[in-house]
Amino acid sequence: MNAQLAERPANLDRANEDDTEVIPKLGLDGILAGELARLEVVVRNTKSEVIAHIEAQLTALIVSPLNHILYLEAACTSDSGAHALMGAVSDSRGSPEFRFFKPGEKENHQEIFPPTSPSISNIRLQVSNFHKTLNHVAMLDRSGELLLSQDDEMLWRKLREKMTCPTLEHWGQAVMAEVYESGMLLECEAFGVPAGFTPYVLAPDAQEIFDSIICKYVEVAGIKQLETKAIIKLPARTSYSLFDIEDTCIAAGS
Repeated sequence: MNAQLAERPANLDRANEDDTEVIPKLGLDGILAGELARLEVVVRNTKSEVIAHIEAQLTALIVSPLNHILYLEAACTSDSGAHALMGAVSDSRGSPEFRFFKPGEKENHQEIFPPTSPSISNIRLQVSNFHKTLNHVAMLDRSGELLLSQDDEMLWRKLREKMTCPTLEHWGQAVMAEVYESGMLLECEAFGVPAGFTPYVLAPDAQEIFDSIICKYVEVAGIKQLETKAIIKLPARTSYSLFDIEDTCIAAGS
């Protein structure tokens, strides 16, 4: 298999510094408009016997850095194929094997992994000069791991929903540059995604990194605000928390 390999992102497994595993990249960014990748799904029973072998054309795909499917769209030319594809992830009695083939590839494939908690839909489409209906199958991982963003404002809003650290809406303009540089966001491979949108997942230690960024911002911004308003002089300390600054403002009648 001639798979393009990429080193696991450094912040993906910080807990294990000896981890030298490489993750095969699918090369989705190299798929041109109008090209269709192919998906094969092999389902086996408890005796490892093949009970289903499904093929479909992929029209959109987003995978995590570990090649787990976060979003998928596929076209099936029959109802039975569409139902088998949906059943492979919704009611599988075995472990389905998902094989990804680049456009034009017939034998070389790379394994991708089905959604952890899939939401599945199927729409029958009428196609001109085609005697059958075309089944459009979509799968979305309901784990909430996927962050699909068009701009900094949208991404900041989604981060605020996920993170436990309290923040304010207008802080995004000040901290997003550091968020990108921190490594807490891992960009995903994708094709068939609307232009301008970028998919991300969070690194395992994203919450810790985010808390550090916010605490640093609150300390610096809060002290500057107090000094500008000349409310009160803070006692000498190596660090301050959000609550220290708020308490000082309240005590000063701000």
